[in-house]
Amino acid sequence: MTAQPVTNDMPDTVEGLRGVRHVIAVSSCKGGVGKSTTSVNLAYTLAMMGAKVGIFDADVYGPSLPTMVSPEVAVLQMDKDTGAITPTDYEGVGIVSFGFAGQGSAIMRGPMVSGLINQMITTTNWGDLDYLILDMPPGTGDIQLTLCQVVSITAAVVVTTPQKLAFIDVEKGVRMFSKLQVPCVAVVENMSYFEVDGVKHKPFGEGSGAPYTLNPKP
Repeated sequence: MTAQPVTNDMPDTVEGLRGVRHVIAVSSCKGGVGKSTTSVNLAYTLAMMGAKVGIFDADVYGPSLPTMVSPEVAVLQMDKDTGAITPTDYEGVGIVSFGFAGQGSAIMRGPMVSGLINQMITTTNWGDLDYLILDMPPGTGDIQLTLCQVVSITAAVVVTTPQKLAFIDVEKGVRMFSKLQVPCVAVVENMSYFEVDGVKHKPFGEGSGAPYTLNPKP
């Protein structure tokens, strides 16, 4: 993080993202592996290090962010003059989620969701941020492609669990980012073990990711 020069590669047409220096996508092709947990931990760790950070919850079918954080103002505000969305704040981190729009999870088709995600991230007034964390939904579909086309993503972090099936899905995600020319900088293995009286227990096994490489052939 410290080795990269401070840049802003956002398209000039995306007004709300002009002050964002780096965008980190936290992704996985498999649900339930802990993407939102990783996103929140990454965001607040960066904030504790002194960075200005925001989180965008891109999962409109099952937004997790409203469950993981409890801001005093749990509703997104919109400027009546400009139409820009103001992120809600929790512990100094700006947060935007469809779950804060007062409608719960979305019930709509893919193209509508892509348009909603595009509108939410581009019309939000993020201000000056060092890092914007994208909490991506599972899969490699419309939302992922929309975000990669609209936003200049700096790097991707892929989250998985120790099972072989989860690592197979990880490969799909890394290949997607490779084709979109987004560097994958880390794979986080979540739920690796729990510890009781100093003894580590690994309920999901281990070693599934041993032969895995971050740079598979497309």
